[in-house]
Amino acid sequence: MLLFLLFVTFANAYHQTDELILKIISECDNTPELSYYMHEDIPIIEWRKDLSPDILWAFNEHAREIITAELALEMIMELKYIKPDRRVTIVPVVNVWGRKHVEKGHPCQRKNENGVDTNRNYPQKINHSYRKGSQEYQGETPLSEKETKLISSLIQQSKRYINVHSGEYSLYMPWDSITDRPPNHKLMLETLKNYSTFCPECTVGSAAEKSFYKAYGTSVDYATTLGVEAYTFEIFGSNSFGCERMFNPKGFEYRIVLDKWKKIMALTLR
Repeated sequence: MLLFLLFVTFANAYHQTDELILKIISECDNTPELSYYMHEDIPIIEWRKDLSPDILWAFNEHAREIITAELALEMIMELKYIKPDRRVTIVPVVNVWGRKHVEKGHPCQRKNENGVDTNRNYPQKINHSYRKGSQEYQGETPLSEKETKLISSLIQQSKRYINVHSGEYSLYMPWDSITDRPPNHKLMLETLKNYSTFCPECTVGSAAEKSFYKAYGTSVDYATTLGVEAYTFEIFGSNSFGCERMFNPKGFEYRIVLDKWKKIMALTLR
């Protein structure tokens, strides 16, 4: 009976988007070092806004990857215990409309309300077009979307950028679109290997080399061209054919995944 109750608790652990955002705002209201502001419907959280911009975390850019916003919530609530002496800017739900669309019964929703994959909407390292209507459609012009306008402006002020996704287990460094080595390749690879202590199953290295596809017009490639240290974390994946299960852990896995990645996210604050 106890095991059944624990399973039900974990299975129902996901927050509705509005509930999650209200919980984050409440944490900001009750933690002096935390503050928040809104960019239209997108919340931006600041830890130690009195310091210069430094670390940027972005979560839930692709709507169906709802576990990533849960990680954002838990990390925001952990900061008062970690007490990093660095400014941390957090966008816990980049694609607010999309996450709510998932909650309305569309578990495979990826793009934003304009049908754009915002992680293909940045200026491209090399020119590549995705078919309109495809899951990776880049939009009419770079930075055409409110989400990319926001994230690009934050990247421009940051020193380190972490873009958190799900769909596999990986710790990726640039580039996403070409196999050239980025600046500080050796140092970045050592950094990722250090993080992988807590994720031994993770694929580690350049996304363009290690992943099964190349991605064009991503925020990490954009950040790298600006000289920002940038990484993509993929925090969960399964072989399920259903989107809900493919991108998001259920049952006991939910807690295991969050606890593992909280340790890795904490390392990025050093």
